[in-house]
Amino acid sequence: MSTEVTADPRLAERYGKRAVALYLACTAMIVAVGLLGPSVVVLTLTNRHAWLPSYWFDAKPNDWLVSVGIYVAILLGGIGVWMALKALKHGWAPRLSRLVALGIGTTAAVTMVPPMASGDVLIYAAYGRIMTLGGNPYTTAPADTIRLGYDPVIAATERPWQGARSVYGPIATWIQWLSSLIGGDSMQLTVWMLQLSVAISLVLTSLLLFKLVGPNLPARRRIVMLGMANPLLLFAVLAGGHNDSIAVMFAVLALVALRRHVFMAGILIGMAGATKLSIGLVGIAMLWSLRGDRRKMLLLCGGGALAMGGLYGIFGLQAFQQARSQTSFISTGTPHKVLLSLFDLFLPGGLVRTVLAILAWGGLIVVAILLSQVMPKSLVPQTYAEDPVPDAVRYTAILAIAWVLTAMYSLPWYDVIAWMPLAAVAASKVDKFMVVRTTMLAIAYVPGRDPNARQVAASLSDSLEFFSARLRDTICPAIELAVLVGLIIWCRRNGAQWWPYDWPRRKAKAVPEKAAAR
Repeated sequence: MSTEVTADPRLAERYGKRAVALYLACTAMIVAVGLLGPSVVVLTLTNRHAWLPSYWFDAKPNDWLVSVGIYVAILLGGIGVWMALKALKHGWAPRLSRLVALGIGTTAAVTMVPPMASGDVLIYAAYGRIMTLGGNPYTTAPADTIRLGYDPVIAATERPWQGARSVYGPIATWIQWLSSLIGGDSMQLTVWMLQLSVAISLVLTSLLLFKLVGPNLPARRRIVMLGMANPLLLFAVLAGGHNDSIAVMFAVLALVALRRHVFMAGILIGMAGATKLSIGLVGIAMLWSLRGDRRKMLLLCGGGALAMGGLYGIFGLQAFQQARSQTSFISTGTPHKVLLSLFDLFLPGGLVRTVLAILAWGGLIVVAILLSQVMPKSLVPQTYAEDPVPDAVRYTAILAIAWVLTAMYSLPWYDVIAWMPLAAVAASKVDKFMVVRTTMLAIAYVPGRDPNARQVAASLSDSLEFFSARLRDTICPAIELAVLVGLIIWCRRNGAQWWPYDWPRRKAKAVPEKAAAR
């Protein structure tokens, strides 16, 4: 059910000012922690160029200081998004150019400091380095290269990823290779190039969503506040240098192309899948929006197959096998991990994982069915009678939200796949469920580093290690489960049925009719 705008200029202005202030405060705290330099939160970047980004001081800050600083920053960001939603609900109408400046300015600020909370971007740099040295990151792990001799970029990777081969698609690998080519033996410059690619993709995705919603100013303001300037995404995705935003950018490009060039949309969604395989959810949403036109469905599938097959074919079957291997993982912070730890005590691990995988996929389908009945309309206008784009955007948001809430392996930066299409859908209580989910999961992954890795600049105190572990393995799963249950209850209270379709009834009616005809 959509939340209607109840115009109240006084409340709108009050909430809007608070939202902007909180967005800026969150960004300022992220930048401040980054400027303090390597710590349990901020990555250590080797072979530094003093005048090139990223910038930092070697302050050697206390582990609790930087961790609490980021906890507070994320909380302020989450409250800021909540305030922005209230402001927009009451008709907040600031100049769009100012909001875009807020989004680009905060994005640029976070890009100027080292990445934090996750060492993933270091492994991206290592995969690019392996490729520049003539290796194949799908068959060669950083540890394999380290054994052959010292390399300043590959040696800077952190545990436990040194033994891991790439699970990313060919396009992500080429971006990693190009970043390594520019950065050379400097981890600092290589990582900054990777951060820059993430920053550009986040901004471009929002601008592409502008194109989809057209001149609708309230819709564009929503896209900026939930997409381009969203501090939760700036921390979870940009501050960590995660390439999920690049895959989402290609997916939104595919949605833009879907209106006029279905085959090209298929190629673009194939390119998105060749960046990160999980983005295939958008392809399913696009296919569902075309379900009344078999020719267009075949064109979309053909374009996607051509792009995916061609791009993965360059690296061979092992690239695709590596990409799909991640589907069997279970991440800490999810209710699935708690269930695994419980049932693993008295049942075979393989059986437990299989049952959890079935529950996860079943849960995705159930949540998607419920959301499809109550999710408000897309903000994308229908430009002609059979325009599939509004439905495609709406179903993308539905499937993405269902996936991040039910997946066995779910991390805070994965939420960008849900937030971007959600920004182009009318407001509802789903927005607030997502605020709670992303805020909690982002907090749970701070400091987010292996305290025993020698590259971590500061030791993690026993007290902080205990506190962060309980956040991640106890409090976070409980809140994630509460969000899922709350969303299901909200759907049911608004009239959603468990199975609203009449397929079984139609099938049952058809059998007696045929028998009677005979």
